[in-house]
Amino acid sequence: MFRVGLPLIVILLVGTAWFAWASYRRAAQAERALAELHAENRALLHEARALERAVAAAEQGLRTLSSHPSVPRDVALTADLTIADVRRLVERKELDD
Repeated sequence: MFRVGLPLIVILLVGTAWFAWASYRRAAQAERALAELHAENRALLHEARALERAVAAAEQGLRTLSSHPSVPRDVALTADLTIADVRRLVERKELDD
């Protein structure tokens, strides 16, 4: 019994250690991937905020342009339409299609 039992226990211990090490490696890889996703998410949120600020500035510029008395009527109408287009894009009505 001793001749069979000791090698079996050693094999079980080696297998358990290998399984624990493989699980640890997978967990470490998952943690790194999650950290990368969080960093990417923060970068995308920063970019989205910058785009929102740019859209707001463009909308304000178009509104100013369309209300200026020296701007011809057809240019003012085009600027107003562009403001509506920007709003529709920002509200994601067109982006969902």
